[in-house]
Amino acid sequence: MNDPAAAPVAAAERIELLDVLRGVALFGILVVNLPLIALPLSEAMGSANALEAGTSDEWIAALVRMFAENKFMALFSTLFGAGLALQVDRAEARGVAPSSFYPRRLLVLAAFGALNGALVFFGDILLPYAIAGTLLYLLRKRSPKAMLWIAAAVMAVGLGLSVVFEGLFGGGGSGGGGQGAGDDLVAADLALAHGSFLEASTARGLIYLAWLVLSSMIAFNWRILALFFVGAALLRLGWATPEKRVLHRRAAIVGLLVGVTLEGASLCLHRREELDIGLRVADVLLHQLGGLALSAGYAGAVATWCWSGGMATLRRAVARAGRMALTNYLGQNIVAGVIFFGYGFGLRGALSHLEVFGVACLIYAAQLAVSAWWMARASGGPFERLWRRLTYPKAR
Repeated sequence: MNDPAAAPVAAAERIELLDVLRGVALFGILVVNLPLIALPLSEAMGSANALEAGTSDEWIAALVRMFAENKFMALFSTLFGAGLALQVDRAEARGVAPSSFYPRRLLVLAAFGALNGALVFFGDILLPYAIAGTLLYLLRKRSPKAMLWIAAAVMAVGLGLSVVFEGLFGGGGSGGGGQGAGDDLVAADLALAHGSFLEASTARGLIYLAWLVLSSMIAFNWRILALFFVGAALLRLGWATPEKRVLHRRAAIVGLLVGVTLEGASLCLHRREELDIGLRVADVLLHQLGGLALSAGYAGAVATWCWSGGMATLRRAVARAGRMALTNYLGQNIVAGVIFFGYGFGLRGALSHLEVFGVACLIYAAQLAVSAWWMARASGGPFERLWRRLTYPKAR
């Protein structure tokens, strides 16, 4: 007998805005992640000061930091939180206890994340998502207002840790570490660029473990957790409905203006060696808060686009990509690994920042085309279907 919670969501039940937002977020995540796969680590993790950037590569790195870094991950995290709340609410409406399937669903997501981080991309976010999802699941009965207060508290903790980390180590978590750390990065780069799959996976696994620790010492993982609660609260407050279109327009205008202003100020401070600790901390806070504002602006702008009805063909293509977001997220990492790592075509370090951005655009365009073809024939992407099968092993 089929589990009613395991059935695919009917087309009429889907909230297209959420699918479109996921599809848009996939492109931004790819733009941020691809340099980490395609470029030497020391180069990929650096971004120039806006006032000192001279080459096209420096400008691309600076613009990616300003307009993409953290913004689309924040959007994706908010959507994951909304998706968790949506699925739990719909299961309960059908008379199905979420405890009968959701812990297993999160466990499978954690397994996907661990495998992705160790074998594909060391910057994986799925394992932190599973942990954040577990905490949200445990607090799912809280009111939207309480969830927003929880999110604010968690975000404050993350910002506080980022400030402490900046004060202790400098560089906002993106540099430093001494000669030993530099030698480790060189060794890891060599293994990724020229090593076998086993050698690359060993290096990738070590970087992944280091990243899991580091991302908990700065705002990254705390932001993910906070935004899961924000997503669940906004969904239950009806944010994704056409009735909120005025709010969406306001979010677009205010979010983009505030975000660009704060991020622009941050970029002018970023990586200026003569800055004292106060200005370095200001850089961190401006970047974190500006990123949140821009994420809200992007969400509002995409929602306004959806309600306008314009460019319907493109919107439907992006929505199809968003409907198989897990497959596309893992797929873009797998494809990038084949292109750039030593066990594939070995192009790591061979392209400029601008060329890497061009490759990101090509990969995303291919994903739009493949998603349209696939979704015309199936109810979900390959990894979504595997996730569902492992979550509901008795479902037919």
